[in-house]
Amino acid sequence: MLQLIKLIKADIMKLKSTQMIWMHFCIPLLGLIIFLGYYSISPWSSFSKISAYLQVLCMVFPILIGIITSMVADQEYTAGGFQNILTGSEPKYLAFASKLILFLSLGTLSTLLAVMGFYIGYSFIDDNIYPGYINLAVVGILIGSNVFQYVLHFFLSFRFSKGVSIGVGISESLASGLFLTGMGDGRWPFVPSTWSMRFVESLLMKYKSAGSVFIEPDLHLGIIISIVATVLSIIIMLVWFSRWEGHKLEE
Repeated sequence: MLQLIKLIKADIMKLKSTQMIWMHFCIPLLGLIIFLGYYSISPWSSFSKISAYLQVLCMVFPILIGIITSMVADQEYTAGGFQNILTGSEPKYLAFASKLILFLSLGTLSTLLAVMGFYIGYSFIDDNIYPGYINLAVVGILIGSNVFQYVLHFFLSFRFSKGVSIGVGISESLASGLFLTGMGDGRWPFVPSTWSMRFVESLLMKYKSAGSVFIEPDLHLGIIISIVATVLSIIIMLVWFSRWEGHKLEE
């Protein structure tokens, strides 16, 4: 545990010379300004405005994760061909665990800013139809259902290239938007990039439909698959990283 803490501190020091920390705060702030500015003059209903904002937030997650993880991999590769990350800890997988924990933490702070910042800002424009605890639940859903994405894109960035990671992220974002429609019915539980959007939408609809029956098809299946797949992805990644020797397929 002490070694893991030291690794996390070392990773934080590495980030001070990059734009990655600023990206986690500047991007959500920019999104807040754009959406709140537009919503201040938009005739949409409160439900439509809030739902659309959160849908966009879910859609951009895979792209941003792909960009961030590729930047991390590039930094490590440039610093010594991955040798620093491969030889800096014993057991070796702690180096990956450190990065995963750090960027999940940064992602959580960024998501808190994006969701709670919108919640506070929107209260100056119109009535908030969702209480604070629902918004906090949205933050938890967004981070929890995207752990798989972080693991996947770290693997793609380390093993392949930033082009692959970002390209997959773009494809996932498009899929998450398409699968919110009828196209995703019965299929979305098997597409990880759609989990957060479907879970958030189910939460909002369930709260809105309080007192009446609301059933999201395949919701329980989606929850089970997401939990199992996330746990398995972490285990597989830790095993793979422990055996990885730093070989990377160049662009």
